[in-house]
Amino acid sequence: MKKVVIFSFGFLALLAAVISYIVWHALSAPVVTTPSAYEVGREQLHAQLEAAKKREAQFEQQDWNYITPLHNLILAHQQRIDKLTGNKEAAEIIAYDHDAMIRLQKRINELDAKQRAQAAEKSQSAVPPVKPQ
Repeated sequence: MKKVVIFSFGFLALLAAVISYIVWHALSAPVVTTPSAYEVGREQLHAQLEAAKKREAQFEQQDWNYITPLHNLILAHQQRIDKLTGNKEAAEIIAYDHDAMIRLQKRINELDAKQRAQAAEKSQSAVPPVKPQ
């Protein structure tokens, strides 16, 4: 009877060691799965957003002091928002476009105010002062 108990404990210890090794190996091995279509699409949208940010930053640098090109950029952002409305995965792009439109409109307002101030200054300097009589 003692031999059966010792043999049983030995077998259980060996079984526990094998199970422990299998669990350890499963936890330490990397999980390799192919990305789902959703994940691939999300990664592509994010890559497109990053590329668009870089491209638009170049346009903004070139046209930062001109109202018409900035207005055209706003229209491009609005077109992209219209195109992506209803796409839950494109929320990041829509939020970026909305923020960019606000930033560009603010800059257009600054340029417009600056042009009006310059025009008012020119009109005041062009009119000779009236001498009191």
